[in-house]
Amino acid sequence: MRGPNRFAPADQVVQQVAQLARTYREVVLTGINLGRWGREAFSEMRLVDLLRRLLDETSIERLRLSSVEPMDFSDALLQLMSESPRIAPHVHAPLQSGSDFILRRMHRKYRPQHYADRVLRARRLMPMAAIGADVMVGFPGETERHFEESKAFIEALPFTYLHVFTYSERPGTPAAAMPGAVPMETRRARNQILREISERKNREFRLSQVGRTVKCVTLETPGLGMSENYLTVELNQWSGANRMLDARVGTITPHGVREQSLLPVL
Repeated sequence: MRGPNRFAPADQVVQQVAQLARTYREVVLTGINLGRWGREAFSEMRLVDLLRRLLDETSIERLRLSSVEPMDFSDALLQLMSESPRIAPHVHAPLQSGSDFILRRMHRKYRPQHYADRVLRARRLMPMAAIGADVMVGFPGETERHFEESKAFIEALPFTYLHVFTYSERPGTPAAAMPGAVPMETRRARNQILREISERKNREFRLSQVGRTVKCVTLETPGLGMSENYLTVELNQWSGANRMLDARVGTITPHGVREQSLLPVL
């Protein structure tokens, strides 16, 4: 129903971002398959080339990439992200499973070792970056061994958050007709296990930010900002949304971090 990939021309994107930059501090580039931008037969550009144009030809203070397939996080793209202070150090690469067997059943175009290579390179280039993934549990044929493989793979990588989904059948899809359906109770239990891993990794990441200064865009919710590395920051001072400011992290909160108090400790 979606049809073949099609992309907005570079000039159109540059014009849109230039217009948005008059009003907003941050623009997020998004798409159904963002990393494939520019790969049509008549195009000689890639996503990294578009980013360079946006940096050169617009005044936007910060660009953020939404989900990009792991094989599309090229060395050039990661290098540019690490070098430009105007690109948020935020990598979101859908994983789905850390089991090679399950990835093949899903017809994903990458293997676990390829995925790990991209994530580890991103971490080397951007030590304080947010690194997130989409993960699915309970895909048909996922045995306990496959789930444990996926769990171990996730544990070994420097994720800062996970979006965990439970597989649900969609009538008419190839997966719905596959043998090896996983009981719903098992799916839910696996979902909870990965959510707990995500919460622990995210807490460790937030703790690592204490004492560091992060650059935030203030949000519509009074008192809150969003850091370049995807942390919700409780701010000491808030004078309206859509402002860029620096905040030194003082402590963590249940779901984010809090700016260090300006008051002296008695």
